[in-house]
Amino acid sequence: MKLLVKAFGEPQTNCYIYSNSSGEFIIDPGIEATAWVLENTKNPLAILITHGHYDHIWSLADLKSHLPNVPIYCPKEDVFMLKTDCFRTGLKPCNPDNIIEGYKSTSLIKVSDYQIKYHHLPGHTPGCSIIEIDNIIFSGDFVFYRSIGRYDFPYSNPSDMKESLKRFQQIQSDVDKIIYPGHGQSTSLFQEQKNVDLWIQRI
Repeated sequence: MKLLVKAFGEPQTNCYIYSNSSGEFIIDPGIEATAWVLENTKNPLAILITHGHYDHIWSLADLKSHLPNVPIYCPKEDVFMLKTDCFRTGLKPCNPDNIIEGYKSTSLIKVSDYQIKYHHLPGHTPGCSIIEIDNIIFSGDFVFYRSIGRYDFPYSNPSDMKESLKRFQQIQSDVDKIIYPGHGQSTSLFQEQKNVDLWIQRI
């Protein structure tokens, strides 16, 4: 197992490349991430999107032109953010190949020999999800080191965020899984579950 991370663009959005014996998973390729991704992947298996904000998906269309056979996975409720430049940022639209059905639950997808969990935790965006591979979690903008994602953007929903935080707190694990967020430094599942009650009180 190998994990590479690099922050891109003015928002300093983390793009991750998670490598295993089968190949690589690309998570949230942001602004001008294409060259770095191509330089660091030999057998890309999939591009996994946590949510549809422009700084997490900016390079999708460009990457797809270089990697036409690599499928893009996206939460259903955020597909419209990939297909249209709904925030008028200059984003080049891109259609996902596989749509993850959310329903505020956990979906299992299989890519190569790997099972991946998508935990649908809306609030920051309608499709906001965290992605679990092996014993690590890519949290996008749902939860950060001692913080949570904003819920005052267009298409955000504070009521959904409260509900999602409660479900996040209830995720069971035998080990304290490392969380790699969309911005900033890593944290861990148990540490951030301890902070949930405080955040719910503040919403």
